[in-house]
Amino acid sequence: MPAELRRNVELWVGCVAGALDETDYREKLARAGFADVEIEPWRVYAMADARDVLVAAGLDPEAAADAADGKFASAFIRARRPAAAP
Repeated sequence: MPAELRRNVELWVGCVAGALDETDYREKLARAGFADVEIEPWRVYAMADARDVLVAAGLDPEAAADAADGKFASAFIRARRPAAAP
């Protein structure tokens, strides 16, 4: 993700700038003790979805197109915390 997107407060509020890469998210869940992690995207966002948000944040949507188009998603996250050993 471009640094200008990551630094923008408005995009943080909209949960875009703080979005994690899927691999990072899986690793964080594993380090927290979760197993059988499933990530099921239910909506992948196209550049057209982000255009108004980027313009309102003072960013050029065309400059962010390659970094953002189809790369953000909402997803169902499922994981299991294994039972503690007796």
